Amino acid sequence: MRTLIGVVVLAFWLGYLSASCGLFDVLVRVKEVLYIHCTIAAIYFIILIPLERIAEAENCKNPKSTFRTSAKEHLQRRGSF
Repeated sequence: MRTLIGVVVLAFWLGYLSASCGLFDVLVRVKEVLYIHCTIAAIYFIILIPLERIAEAENCKNPKSTFRTSAKEHLQRRGSF
C-alpha cells in the first residue's frame, strides 16, 4: 500500500513539475538538437569521409603534386613579394 501511495505522490509531483517548469518544452528542444547533431554526423560519414579517401588516393597516384611551388614562391621569383 505504501508503494502505491509513493507512486501516486511521485506521479502528481512529476505532473506538477512538468506543468509549472515547462518540462515537455525543454525535452522537445533537446530532441530537436539531437536531430540536428545526428544529421550533421550522417552528412560527415556520407560525404566527408569518402572525399578524404578519394583525395588520399589521388595524392598517391600523383606524387609530384607535393613538389609543386606555392603561390608565395611564385611571387618571390617575380619579385612581387
